[in-house]
Amino acid sequence: MIQTSSLLINSFREITVNHPLWSHEFLIRCRAGNLFLPDVQVLAVQMYKFSKEFNRILASILSCCEDESSQLVILENLFDEMGQGDITQSHPELFRQFTRALGIDDVTLAALPTAPETSALIETYLQMPHKYGYLAALGAVCYASEGIVSSLYTQLYKGIVGAAPLPKESLIFFEVHIDVDDSHAAKLAAVIEPRITMNEEDIKVRLAIVEAMDARVQFFNGIQRQISKHNLSADSWIFRDA
Repeated sequence: MIQTSSLLINSFREITVNHPLWSHEFLIRCRAGNLFLPDVQVLAVQMYKFSKEFNRILASILSCCEDESSQLVILENLFDEMGQGDITQSHPELFRQFTRALGIDDVTLAALPTAPETSALIETYLQMPHKYGYLAALGAVCYASEGIVSSLYTQLYKGIVGAAPLPKESLIFFEVHIDVDDSHAAKLAAVIEPRITMNEEDIKVRLAIVEAMDARVQFFNGIQRQISKHNLSADSWIFRDA
């Protein structure tokens, strides 16, 4: 028998709250304010590579979704990601304001390779609607992305601002996600939970959430690997084998 909506919400959230992600060495360093500028540059490049694909992730779920009310919520989320029609306020552009402040110009940013762990995180999300169905894919976005972003980005923000004096306007991407994504998560949850009517759907959502969280851990493993491997300076941006 399927759980009630409130129990579903709590059980899905418990998966993310209790996940090993939060004890990752890189996040511990962020919380302690123990990052250096080259660490932030490595993080920024790979975060951008994932963040700029988030629109495609939402679109891939939309393409597999036949429910019109669910389509509307996905479209609203996508519209926000695209700056609500103002390309200068799109989330990829807001992130590029951050990378520019770190001394990484747009041409360099585009040319730098995507780390294998980052590619795996992107592919994990892109494949979910085909692997588990649109509902479980939405669950991964809701609980393992939008639902953790405020907490995750708050920790990253602390590490970033402790590593380098950056103008406030360059950090708008983080401030937007810390403030806004809880509402995105709530809207997605309102779509997902009433539609989980069988245990099989519940299981798929849980599998998708765990898979997304595990992929996020690997993403930060990739960040740590690159930091360990490359002794970068602010003007040394050559990743031949990221």
